[in-house]
Amino acid sequence: MIDEKTRLIENLTGVRSSKLNYYVELKKRNREIVIQNRRLEIIHQLGRDINIDMSLEMILKRVYENLPLVISCDFLGLVMLEGSELRLVATQPPMPGGGLMVPRNSLLWETIRNQQEQVYLCIAGDGEFLDQLHLREYELCCLIANPLRVKQNIIGMLVIGTRESDAYSRNDLNFARQLADQLAICIQNRRLYEEVVQAKREWEETFRALADPLLLTDLDYNVLLDNGRYVDSIDSPEQTGGKKCFRYLWGREQKCEHCLLDEVCATGKPAYRRMQTGTGKVLDVFYYPVFNDQGRIYGVIHHLKDVTASVHMQAKLIQSAKLAAIGEMAAGVAHELNSPLTVIIGNAQILQREPGTEHQASRLLKDIVACGLRCKKIIQNLLTFARQEPSAVAPTDLNEVVERVLSLIKYQINLNGISVYTDLARDLPRVAANGQQLDQVLINLLLNARDALEGLKRERYIRISTGVRKSKDGRFYVTAAVEDNGRGISPENLSRVFDPFFTTKEASLGTGLGLSVSLGIAQAHGGTIEVESRPGEGSTFTLVLPLGEDQL
Repeated sequence: MIDEKTRLIENLTGVRSSKLNYYVELKKRNREIVIQNRRLEIIHQLGRDINIDMSLEMILKRVYENLPLVISCDFLGLVMLEGSELRLVATQPPMPGGGLMVPRNSLLWETIRNQQEQVYLCIAGDGEFLDQLHLREYELCCLIANPLRVKQNIIGMLVIGTRESDAYSRNDLNFARQLADQLAICIQNRRLYEEVVQAKREWEETFRALADPLLLTDLDYNVLLDNGRYVDSIDSPEQTGGKKCFRYLWGREQKCEHCLLDEVCATGKPAYRRMQTGTGKVLDVFYYPVFNDQGRIYGVIHHLKDVTASVHMQAKLIQSAKLAAIGEMAAGVAHELNSPLTVIIGNAQILQREPGTEHQASRLLKDIVACGLRCKKIIQNLLTFARQEPSAVAPTDLNEVVERVLSLIKYQINLNGISVYTDLARDLPRVAANGQQLDQVLINLLLNARDALEGLKRERYIRISTGVRKSKDGRFYVTAAVEDNGRGISPENLSRVFDPFFTTKEASLGTGLGLSVSLGIAQAHGGTIEVESRPGEGSTFTLVLPLGEDQL
């Protein structure tokens, strides 16, 4: 009875009604707090989970996954400003035929032109805005379009749509604005990342496009980056088993004795050196310092340029210039000597015809004529050797080449107390060759043999021999070998004797071009020059020329 009275009093006074309203309001407030917390969580998650290397479609999909939990959302679209155009670049759910252009009369363009941060709310039944964005098929009733702003510049729009009428409250609009601001930051970070990646890609492509080996090392000789080009004098980096530049490039266990990297670090300026590899390659090596923001060197760029071909060409040009000078001098000498020699030989021949010439005088006149003719032949051989106009390849007797060359330089070799012996093969097949060029090769080999004997106290000799050789593949070759018993060549220099500008002679005695040019001539004839040497015992250089089947 008392409980019924109490309930009646509460109903009449409205206490029970107040409690009910209180709990309803409390429940509503709690629901709003939960939604607000979820919204904050979504914004926080947006900045935490979205990677800068994600595509715009992936970013929008990640945002859309949890968005319906906190705001009425049946559609999410991303409109980006691309130059002078607005383009719908991504939607959720995905829309076929993406990348649609936004018409110039759209409300979105109005926002771009005014540069004012505005929010547009599409009232249910307003189809014009939907048509502008090509969204009528989604049957949306309300749209929110929030500008994406970065540093006071609008870069696009975030569009949220729903099929519910009057679905968005002021809190929803505020949340959409906060979401758009956070999304703008993510998109801008992605753009900056793409610019950095693109710049890095362009730099690497430029770096790798160079045909020459290019490396970046730190100051401890560690290779940080290379363009994948390697000189053939070393193993590939996968085989070297190390990342130090001296091992990576040169196959050395210790840094180079005169390291250019140390020079660059000491001077802060680029350094240069010309080097030769074990296989005969000639490399121009450039080292360039790389500075940080504080102006300190933190790395060095190594640039290796293969100049073997140009060095060989330079050697040939130098040799051609030398021969041109010799030819000009020889022509003048021949002109000056031929005239008196003609008179001497002519007068001696006239005296030989005089009747009553005594026997002794006749013999002397005969010697005068013979020596005069020999001098004319020597002069002719000198002109033939020094003549610069190219002569055609013709069948050439290598024995005749040897005899012609010896007539030119045998005297000066004998003058040094060196004996010259010949061992010329009989019936030697003729080889298709340029006789003048073979003269040049044999003269160079003989002069090198003479220099190798210089200053030795023992009996010294040079032996030149010719012959025919048969290879394992059945081919035949004509050979001319120049042997001496001189100092020989050390093993470390044996593989370098044909390199341009390599010489063990003093600067005034040689340029290091003779053997390089001679090898080039031999190779141009399809042959080669072989070398054998024993330090302290002597060396043998052999000119090897192939015989054609019609020459056997």
